[in-house]
Amino acid sequence: VLWLCAFGCRSSHLAVSMPDAPEAERRGFLTAAATGKPTLLVLRRGVLRIFPDVAPKAKHRSLPDEALQLLYKGEVSAESGARFTVRTLVPYEAEQSFKAASENEAKLWLQALHTSQTDGFERLQRHLEFLEQGSTAYKYNYSNSKRMRRHFWVEASRAELRWGKTRTDDAPQTMDLKQCVGIIYGPMTSTFQRCETMEDPPWGCFSLLFPDRTLDMAVAGDVIPHWFLGLQHLLLQCSVGCVTCLTEAQFVFRKVFFKLRQAAHRECLTTRVFLARRINKFIADPSSVAAAAVGVGDGETSGKAPAERRRSTAGFKRPTAGRSPESSPCASSPGASSVGGDSTAAGARRRSSANGLSFSPPARDPAAGVQSEADAAQADLKRLSAELEKQLGMANARLEALRPKYAAFSGAPPLDDILKEALALDGVGWQADKCSYLEDELVTLKMSNGTAQRQLQAAERTEKQLKRLAKQYKDCEAQIQTMEQELGSAKVGAQSADSAKHIAKDGLALAEAQTGHLERRVRELEQQLGQAASGAGAELAVIREQNQKQVEKLAGLNAEKAKLGQTLQTVRAEVESIERRRKENEQKLQACQGLSKNLVGLLRGLQSTIAGLRATQEEVKASTKDDLRSIADDLLPLTNAVQKVGAQKSGLEQRYRELAEERKKLHNMVLELKGNIRVFVRCRPMNEKEKAGETTGESTVTFAEDAKISVYEANAARRKWFEFDKVFPPKCLQPEVFEEVKPLATSVLDGFNVCIFAYGQTGSGKTFTMTGNKDNPGLNVRVLTELFRIRDERKLELEINISLMISEIYNETIKDLFVTKQKKLDVKQNPDGSNSVPGLTELPVDSVEAVLTAMTEASQNRTVMATDMNEESSRSHSIVQVKTVCRSKKSSKEYVGKINLIDLAGSENVNKSGVSGQGMKEAQNINKSLSALGDVIQALVAKTPHVPYRNSKLTMMLKDSLGGDCKTLMIVQCSPAQTNVIETLSSLNFASRARNVELGKAKRNVKGAD
Repeated sequence: VLWLCAFGCRSSHLAVSMPDAPEAERRGFLTAAATGKPTLLVLRRGVLRIFPDVAPKAKHRSLPDEALQLLYKGEVSAESGARFTVRTLVPYEAEQSFKAASENEAKLWLQALHTSQTDGFERLQRHLEFLEQGSTAYKYNYSNSKRMRRHFWVEASRAELRWGKTRTDDAPQTMDLKQCVGIIYGPMTSTFQRCETMEDPPWGCFSLLFPDRTLDMAVAGDVIPHWFLGLQHLLLQCSVGCVTCLTEAQFVFRKVFFKLRQAAHRECLTTRVFLARRINKFIADPSSVAAAAVGVGDGETSGKAPAERRRSTAGFKRPTAGRSPESSPCASSPGASSVGGDSTAAGARRRSSANGLSFSPPARDPAAGVQSEADAAQADLKRLSAELEKQLGMANARLEALRPKYAAFSGAPPLDDILKEALALDGVGWQADKCSYLEDELVTLKMSNGTAQRQLQAAERTEKQLKRLAKQYKDCEAQIQTMEQELGSAKVGAQSADSAKHIAKDGLALAEAQTGHLERRVRELEQQLGQAASGAGAELAVIREQNQKQVEKLAGLNAEKAKLGQTLQTVRAEVESIERRRKENEQKLQACQGLSKNLVGLLRGLQSTIAGLRATQEEVKASTKDDLRSIADDLLPLTNAVQKVGAQKSGLEQRYRELAEERKKLHNMVLELKGNIRVFVRCRPMNEKEKAGETTGESTVTFAEDAKISVYEANAARRKWFEFDKVFPPKCLQPEVFEEVKPLATSVLDGFNVCIFAYGQTGSGKTFTMTGNKDNPGLNVRVLTELFRIRDERKLELEINISLMISEIYNETIKDLFVTKQKKLDVKQNPDGSNSVPGLTELPVDSVEAVLTAMTEASQNRTVMATDMNEESSRSHSIVQVKTVCRSKKSSKEYVGKINLIDLAGSENVNKSGVSGQGMKEAQNINKSLSALGDVIQALVAKTPHVPYRNSKLTMMLKDSLGGDCKTLMIVQCSPAQTNVIETLSSLNFASRARNVELGKAKRNVKGAD
C-alpha cells in the first residue's frame, strides 16, 4: 500500500496492471460520424474509451465521455468507406460510428476490437470455470453480524449459487441468480457496517442484492476478481434488472482504494489526508527521492509519450541509466498501432531482455506438472527480490555520490520537479505490475491444479469404461463364434432344403400330370351324365323325393342323438363327482384312523410323563421348603440392614430437601440484598406444525433439576447449558408459575415497587403467561385476585385501595387502552427521580369482577395481527400498572406500592413471520425497542456511568424497574422447536446477561410516623 502511495498516484487514474496474457490494445484519432471531428479512441481490455475534446498532439488528462463495453452484448460491424460501427447494450444502449484514414487502418481497428473481445471472453470463461469449481467463502449474517464459513460454487447451468459445509452436501442452500437485482463491491451494506471489527479485508467483500434480502460474502483477496467479475457477468446474462457494471480497470481501482482506505483508517486519517502525508513524507525522504530519480538517467528524456512508457513497461523491464528513447524496441508515436508491439512474442522478448531487471513467467510444460510451475514462480520471485535489494543499494550509493554535486550546482531544477518527472515516467511502476502479475499467475496455477485433478478423475473414469468395453469386446467375440457355428449349421440345412426342393419339383410335375388326367376323366363323366339325365328324369325325381324324406328323418335322429349325448355327459359328470367325493372320504377315514392310533400312543406317553412330573414336583417342593427356611434365616440380618438403609435414605432425602429449600431462601436473600434481576424461563409445548418439521435425534430443549436448561443446535452439533432462578418445562401449568411469582408480587402491599415482564420471540407464549384466557387466566388476573384476597384477610388491620392503569407502546407511541380517543402521552421525570406518564387513566377497582371487566375492555383496544408464526401476534408492548395504598388503622403509616406487569412484544424475524407494509413497520419498531432494552441491560451489567434509557419509550418506562429501588422478575419465553433454535439461544443469552444486573436492595415506600 505504501509503495502504491509513493509511486502509483497519478492525476486521473491509478497505475495497476491486470495480470493476464498480453492482448490487443490500440489508440489513435478517428473521425466520429456524428460530429465529423477527430476523436481520440483508446481500446484496452474490452473497453473502448472515447475522448472527443482532445487535440491530436495534446496529452489527455480528463476522463472519457463514453466507455463502450464490448464484452457484454457488444457488436462491431464493418462498413464501406473505411468505416466501422460499435453497438453496446451495457451499461446503456449506445451506437457510435467512426471513419479511419484508410482501409488498412480501419481493418487494423476491426482486428484489434475483435481480438480484444476474444481475449475478454477467454478471461470471463476462466472466471466462470473457477465459479463452477467454487472456493471457501464467508457469509455474513444480518441478525448477529457474525460470519459463517462455507464452500460456495455455481451449479452447472450457471443459474444458481449454492453453498454448504462441503461440496458433497446432500441438501445445499441455494439462491436463484435470476432474482438478483445487483452486485456491490466492498463492505457497503448495513450487515458489514454493523460489524465492530471486520475479520476480512474490505477488498475481499461483496454483496448480492435480492428484492427481499442481501447475501453478504467475503473471499480471499487472490480470488476476489474471479468471484466479482464472474458473478457480474452471470447477472448480466441471466438477470433482467442488473444493467450497470464495473469494468476491470474500475474494479482494480476500487480494490486499491479499499486497501488505501484501510491503511488510512488504521492511522485514524481520511484517505485524502493519508495520501497527502505519504507523498509529503516521500518528498522529504532523500533515499526515496533517489530511488525515484534512478529511472531518470542522463540520456533518458522526460518527454516520452505515455503510450510509449506503458509499452516499455509492459514486459516488466526497468530501463537502465544512459539509455536513449530511440534504443527502445517499442518506441512509437501516440497514434501508431500497438497490436504488433503487444504480441506475445514481442512481450516474451522484452521480458527476456538482459539490459535490466526482468521477469520471465515459468514455461507451461504439461509433463512437469502444476507443482513444478509453482516452484519455478517462487524461485523467480526470490531472484527478483534479491535483484531489487541489490539495485536499491546501488541507487543509495549513487545518491550519496551525486548529493554534493547537486548541492554545488545552483541551476539544478527543484526536487519536486524531479519527483514529478520520476512519477510521470513511472519507471518503477513495473514492480507493482510484476507483483500483480505474480498474484494472477498463482491463481492461474491453482486453477490449473484443479483442472488437472478433474482431468485425472476423468482419466480414471475413462480407464474403467475401457475395461468394461474390453469385457464387452470379449463377449462379442464369443457371440461371433457361436453365430459362425450356427451359420455352418444353417448352410447344411440349406443344402438339404435344396435337395428337398428338387424332390418337391418332381412331385409337383407328377401331380400336374395326374391332375390333367383327372380333368379329362371328369369331362368324360359329365358327358355320360348328360346323356343319362335325358332318359332317366322321372326316376331321378322319385329318388330325390325319397332322398328328401330320408334327410328329414336323419335330421330328427341327429337331434335326438344330440339330446341323448348331452344327457350322457351330465350323468358322467355326476358319476365322476360322486367318485371323487368317495375317494376323498376314504382318504379322510384312513387319515382319521391313523391319527387316532397316534393320539392313543401319545396319550399313554403323556400320562406316564405326568405321573413322573408329579413325583418330581413333590420332591422339589420338599427340598424348596428346606432351602427357603435356610434362606429366610440368612436374610433376616440383611432385611434389617436394608430397612435401616431405607430409613437413612429417607432421612437424607428429607435433609436434602430441607437444605435445598434453605439454599433457595438464602439465594433469594442474596438476590434481595444485591437487587439482582430474577430470571425465570418457561418453555411452551410444541405445536403440530413444529412436530412435523422436527428432526430425529437429540431433543432441542432439555431440562435438569429445577434451574437448568440446555439447547441443542443441530447445524453446529453442540448443546449449550444455562442456569437460571427457575425453569418451567412445557408441561407446567399456570398455577405453578403463579406460586413461584406470588411472594414477589404480593410484596407490593408492603410498600415495594415490583416489575414482572415477559420477554421472548414472537409466538413463544408471553401473552398466555401474562394474560391467559377466560378459563385459564395468566399472571395479571391471578396477581390482582391474590391482592384482593389479602385485602379481605387484613381488612380489620389495614385499609387497602387498589387502582389499575393499562397502556401500550405502539410504534414508539404511548396509548391509553381505557380510552378510544387518544391524546399525546409521554414519559416524564418526577422530582424524586422516578418516571411516570401524566394523563394516563387511573381506574380504581374493588373486586375481581371489576378487574376482569377492565382488562376485557383494554384487550379490545390493543393492537394485534395474524402472522405466519402467530395467529394473534402482539404488535405493541402491553403495560399493566397496579398501584396499592395500604393505611394502617392502628398507626398513621401508609405503604405505597406499585407493580408493573409487562407483556413485551416478541422479537420478530420478518423472513419467518412474512409481514409487510404496516406490519413491517411495526416489526421494525418492536425490534428497535427490544434492541434498546438490550443496550440498557448491557450497560447495567458493565456498570457504565451512562445508561441509555432515553433511546426508547420502553426503556424510559422501565427505568424505575431496571435502575431504581425495585424488585424485578424477567420471565423468558422460548420455543422447543429446532426451527426457532437461533431465536431461543438469543433469548437465553440475553436472560443470562440480565441475571447479572445488580439493582441494589429494594426500599419500601412508607409515609407517616411510627
